[in-house]
Amino acid sequence: MLKFAERTKGAKRSAIRELLKYTEQPEVISFAGGLPDPATFPTEFLAKVAQEEILHNALKSLQYTTTEGKRPLREALIRWLGEEGIKTTMDQIVITNGSQQGLDLLGRAFLDEGDAVFVSLPTYLGALQAFRAYQPTLVGIPLEEDGMDLSFLRRAIREAKRAGHEPKFIYVVPDFQNPTGITWSEEKRKELLEIAEKEDLLIVEDIPYRWLRYKGEHIPTIASLDEGGRVIVLLTFSKILAAGLRVGALVGPQEVVNMVVTLKQGADLCGPSLTQRLAVRFLTDYDMHAHIARLCQHYKVKLEAMLEALARHMPEEAGWTKPEGGLFVWVKLPEGVDTTKMLERALVHKVAYVPGQPFFADGSGQNTMRLSFALATLEQIEEGIRRLGAVIKEEVATLTLA
Repeated sequence: MLKFAERTKGAKRSAIRELLKYTEQPEVISFAGGLPDPATFPTEFLAKVAQEEILHNALKSLQYTTTEGKRPLREALIRWLGEEGIKTTMDQIVITNGSQQGLDLLGRAFLDEGDAVFVSLPTYLGALQAFRAYQPTLVGIPLEEDGMDLSFLRRAIREAKRAGHEPKFIYVVPDFQNPTGITWSEEKRKELLEIAEKEDLLIVEDIPYRWLRYKGEHIPTIASLDEGGRVIVLLTFSKILAAGLRVGALVGPQEVVNMVVTLKQGADLCGPSLTQRLAVRFLTDYDMHAHIARLCQHYKVKLEAMLEALARHMPEEAGWTKPEGGLFVWVKLPEGVDTTKMLERALVHKVAYVPGQPFFADGSGQNTMRLSFALATLEQIEEGIRRLGAVIKEEVATLTLA
């Protein structure tokens, strides 16, 4: 009989990854996966530089590299993050296998069983998965239109301490959050830093969608406002270059990075040299800013199409966010609607979404769902939302009759 570790008993597979298995049928219009559109990948550039790297730079592109990651890539990241007001050094950056590995390494570095981690309600599902492996107490903080309810956060920190759960860090996705699309105000970012300083907590700032802003003004990162060295930044090239390269980075205080590097050595020795070299070339040899501008225009049209379709086809009882960027729209339905159960009806109508409940650390959110507009065509967005609207209207009518 297999004897798995005790901590694996609470392990759950990603609801999104499992759902994707059922949405591969070509007739299903899927708003489920948060996958970037392959049409945005700079394929010709990547093919050209991959050939050059393999044929003429094999020593650096095909050999092992350091656990910290390629030095030229970290140097390029210092310059790029400097544009965001984030001042960092070589010793404060480690290249990760996507930002997801950074979440796991932070959990491994900081979390003992029962420690308190503060997350939004809802929050990124992958973070919940990564943290749960280390058996913390996940404390959900309601998410408002401009960020966490910080009064609630203050109370939750006090209550966690009284209950004997040592607070370790606050995890946030402040720009176009996955799953809601919400962006934190500058005022709340500053207030969050004040709370972290007072309570001696770290902030994990996950910024995968930071550069996908389609309208409105950029808001400073929390890290750029930080003067106390309390913010750890996670970033990825998955949404702005190509997801399959699996190149990300963790940026933070040197003491944190040193521990993460030690743990990473036991996990994978080092990241792939070739994909890191491709990321270097993207940052140094490609017009990255023009590329990101094209991405934003590409996705802006899709976001606007989805918002317009929702306005046409959703029942009046439904509500949804209106993001200024990112890849997601969040829909809330009347209390009593269970979007997990409703998914079966939606799949019969050949349309898919992600039920919202898995994004809630406390198990709530049964009446919510996440929609991604990134992969669908404009025609699919219109038809898919029409189908989904019909399903929701049926569900609401059933609820009314009951």
